[in-house]
Amino acid sequence: MRPLKLHTKTTLLASAITLAVLGVVLALTSVRFAQRVRDQQKELAQLQADNLADHISQMPAPRDPEQLARVATLVHGSRPDAVTVRVWERVGGVFREVAASAESRQVEEVPDDVKAALRSGLPTRVVEPRTEGDDNSLYRVFAPVWENGRVSGAVEVIEKFDSAPSIAWDYGRGALWLAALAVLLITLGIFLLFRHFFYRPVERLLGAMEHVRGGDLQAQAPAPARDDEMGTLTREFNRMLTRLREMTAEREAQSLALERRVGEATSELAERNEQLEEANLELYQTARRLTELERLAAAGQLAAQFAHEVGTPLNLISGHVQLLLASREHDPEAEHTRLQTISQQIERIERIVRRMLDSTRPEAGEHAPLDINALLRRTFDAAAPTLDASRVRLDAELAPGLPPVGGDADRLQQVFINLVNNALDAMPEGGGLRVTTSLEAGGDGAGRVVVDFADTGTGMTEEVRAHIFDPLYTTKKRGHGTGLGLVVVRQVVGEHGGQIEVESEPGRGARFRLTLPAAAQNEPDSIASVSERVATST
Repeated sequence: MRPLKLHTKTTLLASAITLAVLGVVLALTSVRFAQRVRDQQKELAQLQADNLADHISQMPAPRDPEQLARVATLVHGSRPDAVTVRVWERVGGVFREVAASAESRQVEEVPDDVKAALRSGLPTRVVEPRTEGDDNSLYRVFAPVWENGRVSGAVEVIEKFDSAPSIAWDYGRGALWLAALAVLLITLGIFLLFRHFFYRPVERLLGAMEHVRGGDLQAQAPAPARDDEMGTLTREFNRMLTRLREMTAEREAQSLALERRVGEATSELAERNEQLEEANLELYQTARRLTELERLAAAGQLAAQFAHEVGTPLNLISGHVQLLLASREHDPEAEHTRLQTISQQIERIERIVRRMLDSTRPEAGEHAPLDINALLRRTFDAAAPTLDASRVRLDAELAPGLPPVGGDADRLQQVFINLVNNALDAMPEGGGLRVTTSLEAGGDGAGRVVVDFADTGTGMTEEVRAHIFDPLYTTKKRGHGTGLGLVVVRQVVGEHGGQIEVESEPGRGARFRLTLPAAAQNEPDSIASVSERVATST
């Protein structure tokens, strides 16, 4: 059901109030009007009775009863509300009926108080209730008839009060029609007033609001022609729209300025990021070259030291061998002495070689439980610029919940970096590097953590794969490799009690599989601290 409009509600309320007021006024007016009609009827009845009594008093005696009856009938007919017109004659102290109008009601005795009043020459009024079944009351008026200065009789006029309510009802009915007409005029007037002074301004305001809601902030309600409440509302609405347009313009200007600043900051940040990536890439490549140069320098220094220290015993051995070869006499004791010298020099060479090898081995670091996944993520972060520059896509699938691995974080990270570098060298045109971790059960019931490095590079032949762990063996161009990277990888994996396996075919890439024993999980606090250190340090 649709709600009623404001003018309909106002009209209904005004109509209800008008009807209520008119109803009360009509009720009070009808009662008062009926009372005045009754008073007027009483006065007219009294006047009629007095006139008839004067007329009869002027008639010569003896008075003819038939003539009196005709006069009474004539008076009765002139009064539509008259019931009876009767002429009484006083004989002694008794009043008796002499004549009556036609269709008069039954004779009733004159009340004693009326008789006393008539004897004194006073007119009287008597109101008597009607009989059961009739309406209202009867009004009896008595006027004295004079003859020779004394009361000789009386005239009685009886009227009914039926017409007073009828007249009041007719008056009320006419007033009701006037009230209905007034309500109609009030409704029409209110509608026209609302239409002109309220609905039209409201419709203009609603139209402007609809334009504003559609995004047209230039919309504005027409200027009011009157300085009333609706005019004030319209002006305030237009002021609000003006302020809204100003605020919107300010906001758009601030937004443009902010966008310009953000764009400038973004461009500057992008430029700085590019510079940072280039610097990181250059730093990584420089560090890689420095590492290779350090290895070459160490290898050269080691080779020089080795040649120097081994050269002396070799010269001794060579001299004794030449003496043995040049000796023409067979001297067993001298030969035996020379052979012992040669044997001693060979043992010396062996000790020099062993000492040199021991000096090249780094000191064993402190092993602690490590989170292998965190260590790999650290390695990926360090190698990210080089991977991007080499157009190599890294795909890491690290199994969650792996047990810790006991080892040296720096040494294991060196293993991972060497494997990443080896994969990059195998993919000069770019490719993909997939690194996965998993857990496999060991034969003794202890778990082993498996790390796989698989690339899509050029791959290796069976012959190359057989020598990749030989020191100083490399298939790279001169200046691009020392042949020690995979040697270090196998050495470090072995130090950690692990194994390394290689699968490769020409044109199908290579796969390095590292297997490391899981650490005993009896030091949870130590594991947590080492994992945190590996994950956060860079």
